[in-house]
Amino acid sequence: MEQAVTSDANFKTALMAHMAITDARANNDDKVRAPPVLFYKGERIIHLDDFADGLHLTKKTVRKYRDDGKLEVFESVTGNIAFVTQEAFNNFIDNNFISSRHPDYTKLKKKHNKSGRNAE
Repeated sequence: MEQAVTSDANFKTALMAHMAITDARANNDDKVRAPPVLFYKGERIIHLDDFADGLHLTKKTVRKYRDDGKLEVFESVTGNIAFVTQEAFNNFIDNNFISSRHPDYTKLKKKHNKSGRNAE
């Protein structure tokens, strides 16, 4: 009998969660919907707006990274659709960010901060 009560409670919890998600989607709550997962030649792609929003960058900054050769961007011929591949995203992170676990993290951050102050 104990198992039946537990299973019943699990079912009710799952049902309530499902109903809440369904209700949020019905109310057109875009925060609940995940962007579609798309692939180009077997590699996941990331819409350029999602890339910029995720890293808190402006579109102007993203264009600068593209123009400086720091980021490979695929654009439609008309220019109104753009994306980066997962590999391009990974390369961008690897080449422009440093992990706090890197053995030289403190030294490299201090070096960057000093060069930034001298440039002002």
